[in-house]
Amino acid sequence: MAKETSKQPAAEPAAYTVHESVIISLARKAVEGIPGFVRFSGSSSIVSDLADLVGSKRRFDKSIVVTEADGAVSLEILIVTAYGSKFGEVAAAVQKAVYDQIVDFTGMTVKSVDVVITDTEDTPEEEKEDDGDVVEGEIIQ
Repeated sequence: MAKETSKQPAAEPAAYTVHESVIISLARKAVEGIPGFVRFSGSSSIVSDLADLVGSKRRFDKSIVVTEADGAVSLEILIVTAYGSKFGEVAAAVQKAVYDQIVDFTGMTVKSVDVVITDTEDTPEEEKEDDGDVVEGEIIQ
């Protein structure tokens, strides 16, 4: 006897929407750790640290602006770079990391990633090693 097979119509891809806050979150995570990146503009490191401590989900929307048009997203990212870093290299690394992260996670078309460097800051100095020169002070009694 011949085995009956029924062909079912292929399932249609699931429809979903990616909220702007998710795109902002992906962009923030992509930029962290890039050499020369200090912080997002408009967010002090103290505020960022406190938000992380309390588990705040608030995102610094003023530092990352997402615009969606014709099925593609454009981002404008305001950052502060480390003093002495090469701005072009930092900006290019930010653009690539954000573009790759959004495309990989969402499959969305990224039209542009504009990076605006608003300031430069000294990075915290690492503890200096003792070079062996010791100056002793006088004790006054």
